[in-house]
Amino acid sequence: MKLELQLQRLHDKFEQALAAGDWDQLAVLDAKLQQAIPRIRQQVLTVAGKQQLERLNVLYSTMIAEGEREKARTQQQLKQQESNREGMHAYMQNNQ
Repeated sequence: MKLELQLQRLHDKFEQALAAGDWDQLAVLDAKLQQAIPRIRQQVLTVAGKQQLERLNVLYSTMIAEGEREKARTQQQLKQQESNREGMHAYMQNNQ
């Protein structure tokens, strides 16, 4: 299979997983990409291959940014839960 096609398929899989918010699948795909990078570097890339790599790089940057946003949302939820728990404990102590 040509490298360009492999990169296109990988891009599509990343895009689908990102759209679905499937962080487990994104981690699996990321591991595959990291394993493939040394092989990609050894190949002579065509213009189409370079274009596919650039598309993948742009999407990867988008994925990282979305991951950071998700991390911030999760941290905010955890802080809110902790605050709610502290409030509930205080309420329970005052009503005993």
